[in-house]
Amino acid sequence: MSGRARRRRVPVVRQNTMTDCGAACLTMVLRHHGLRTTLREVGGRIGPSRDGTTARALVAAAREYGLAPVAMRIAPDGLGRVALPAIAHWRSGHFVVVERHGRRGVEVADPARGRLRLTREEFAAGFTGVVIVPTPGPGFRPGRIDLPVRPWRRRMLLDALRRSRGLVALVVLASVLLQALGLVLPLGSGLIVDRVLPSGSADPLPLIGAGVAVAAGAQLALGLARVRVLAALQTRVDRRLTTETVRHLFALPYRFFALRGTGDLVARAEGVTAIRELATGQVLPAMLDGPLAVVYIALVMAGDRVLGLCLLGIVAAHALLLFGTRRRTAALAQRQLAAQAEAQGRLIESIRGVESLKAMSAERRVIDRWAALFEAQLDAAARGTRAVGGVVAAQTSLHVMTPMVLLWAGAWRVLGHDMTLGTLLALNAVALAAITPLNSLMSAVQRMQVAGAAVRRLADILDTGPEPGAADEPRLPELQGAVELRGVGFRYDPRGAWTVREVSLLARPGQKIALVGRSGSGKSTLARIMLGLYAPEEGEVRYDGVAPPAAWTPALRRRFGVVTQEPALFSGTIRDNIALGDPDAPLEQVVAAARLACVHDEIARMPLGYDTPLPEGHGLSGGQRQRIALARALLSEPRLLVLDEATSHLDTATEAAIEARLSGLRQTRIVVAHRLSTVRDADLILVLRDGRIVEQGGHAELLALGGEYATLVGGRTAPGVMMGT
Repeated sequence: MSGRARRRRVPVVRQNTMTDCGAACLTMVLRHHGLRTTLREVGGRIGPSRDGTTARALVAAAREYGLAPVAMRIAPDGLGRVALPAIAHWRSGHFVVVERHGRRGVEVADPARGRLRLTREEFAAGFTGVVIVPTPGPGFRPGRIDLPVRPWRRRMLLDALRRSRGLVALVVLASVLLQALGLVLPLGSGLIVDRVLPSGSADPLPLIGAGVAVAAGAQLALGLARVRVLAALQTRVDRRLTTETVRHLFALPYRFFALRGTGDLVARAEGVTAIRELATGQVLPAMLDGPLAVVYIALVMAGDRVLGLCLLGIVAAHALLLFGTRRRTAALAQRQLAAQAEAQGRLIESIRGVESLKAMSAERRVIDRWAALFEAQLDAAARGTRAVGGVVAAQTSLHVMTPMVLLWAGAWRVLGHDMTLGTLLALNAVALAAITPLNSLMSAVQRMQVAGAAVRRLADILDTGPEPGAADEPRLPELQGAVELRGVGFRYDPRGAWTVREVSLLARPGQKIALVGRSGSGKSTLARIMLGLYAPEEGEVRYDGVAPPAAWTPALRRRFGVVTQEPALFSGTIRDNIALGDPDAPLEQVVAAARLACVHDEIARMPLGYDTPLPEGHGLSGGQRQRIALARALLSEPRLLVLDEATSHLDTATEAAIEARLSGLRQTRIVVAHRLSTVRDADLILVLRDGRIVEQGGHAELLALGGEYATLVGGRTAPGVMMGT
C-alpha cells in the first residue's frame, strides 16, 4: 500500500444498530480504498443478523467486493506490522477499524462512538486478538455502488411544503415586504443627510418622519403576521411528517424491530422533529434569506464597489468559518445522538424490568451502568456545545466588527470625495440589512449540520421498505384453517446456522398441533413463520393449500389469533385491550371472548368491570394478562390460533377449564408449550431439536418410542409436569 493511502484517514461510518458494527467497519474500509458505497448496501450483502456479524461473515463479504482479507490472531503490538486500516475485534462483541498504531497510541474509527485516540494500554485492554486485514485484491474495482434511492428526504420535505403552499406563499410575501420596508430607513437617512441638511429647510422632515413611522408600523404588523403564519405552517408540517413517519414505522416488517432496541428506535423516530425544523425552521428561511441577501449585496456593489467588496469579504469569512467546522460539528452531533439513544434505551429497559431489579435488589448496579452511559451523553453534549459555541462566538465577533469595517472603508471613500456622507450612511445601512439575512442563512446552515445527524439516524427507518401489503388489504377468501409447511428453513443470519431446517408438517382444519422441545430448539421461530412474521429462506408455507404472495401476509394475519410468551397489554381499559383488533366490537362479543378465556368472572368483580383502566397492563397478575390476551385473540373467531406458552402462568385447574372450552371450537390450534398437560391431547405432537423435527405422533405413541419426547416428559404423566425450560 502506498504511503499516501496510509496517510488518508478512514471515513467514519456510524452503525445503525448494535448488530451492524461489522458492516459499518467494512463500509469504512471499502470507502478508504476508493469504493463509495453505503452501510445499507454492505449490510444488505452481509445480511441482517439477530446476533451480530461474525468475522467469518465479514471475510466472506469482503471477498465479494474484491478485497483479499486475511483473518489472524495477533498480539496488540503486532498491529504495527500489518497493513492498515484493519478491522479489529473489540471487547468480545464489537468491531472497530484500526487506522494508526504507533508509539503515541492507537487511532480507531469506532462505528458506535466515532474517531477515538487510545493509549496502547487502553487498546490492549479491549482487543481480543482477532484482526481482519482487508487489502485490495486483483478483483477490486474502485468506484461507486449506487442503491436505488428512496427519495424520502426530498419527498417528505417538498410534499409537506407543497401541501401547505398557501401558507408558504403568505410567509414569502410577508418576508419580501418586510425586507422591502427595511430599505426605508437607509433611504430616509441618505435623503436627510444629502438633501435636507444642506438645504437648511426643515419642511421635508415631517413627511419623512411620517413615512418612517408608517414603515415601522407596517413592519411590526407584518412581523407579527409572519410569526402567526409560520406557527400554523409548522403545526401543519409537523402533523404530516410525524404521522407519515409513524405509519411507515409500523408498516415495517417484524424482523426490523427484532434487530433493534426500543429506546434506539424511539430516539431515531424523534428525528422527524429535525426534519420539520429543516422544512420550516431552516430550509424555508434559507430560501427566503439567500435571494434577499444577494439583492442587498448587489445594491451595495452598485452604490460603491469598494464597500461591496468589503461586504463580500465579510460574507466569505462567515462561509469559511461554517464550512471549515461543518465536519466536526456534524460528527459531534452524531456522537451526542448515539450516546443519548444508548442512555435512553438502558433507562427504558431498566424501567420495564423494575420488578426483577427490585426482587434482586440490583437497583444500584443498574443505576451505575445507566449513570456511566449518561456521563458519556453529557460529555458528548458538552463537546458539541463547545464546538458550536466557538463557532457562534466567532460569528458574533464578525458581526460586531462588520459596521466598523464598513464605516472605516466608507470614511476613506468620503474623504477621497468618492461618495457623499449620505450615500455612506445609506449603503452602510443596506449592508447591515444584508448581514441580518446572511446571519440567518449561516445559522440555518449550521443548524442543518446538527439536524443532519438526526436525519441520518432517521434514515434507518425511512430507508427500509415497508412490508409488502402493509398499505392495502386484499380481499381474501374465507380461511378454513389448514396450514402446511413444505421443507421450511429459516436462519436469522444469512451466513449463520439454521434456526429451523427442513420442517414439513400439515395441520388440518380443527386440529391441535403441539410443538415441543428444549429451549432454543426453534419452536417459537416456527410459530412466527406460520404467522407470517418471518419469511422462510427455504420452502414455503401454505394456507388452505395456497402459498399466498407476500402482499397477502398482513391481511392473512388479521385472520389469525395469537398469544405470545409475554403478551403486551396497552394503556386503556380492559375492553380496549380485548377489542384491540376490532374497536367497534359490541360489549357482548367482548364478554363472550372473556368467558372463553376464563377471565370474565374476575373482570366482573372489579369496581369498573370492563372499563377498568390498565396503564400499560400494570396491576394484573401474569395469569390475568395471559387470559386477557387470549380473549383478544379469540374475539374475531380466528380459524388459526397460535398459542406460544399462552398458559404458562396459570394453575392447572384454570388451564384445564380453558382447554375444555377451546376444544369445543373449530379453530386449528398451534400450541407451543412445555407442560405435558397442555399437549398430551394434541392430534399431533412435533418434537424439535436444533430446528428439525426429530419425532412426531400422538402422546402415547411418542412415549412408547422412548426417544426425545420421552426424555422431555421424564417418564412422569402427572398433570402440570414440565417438559423442559
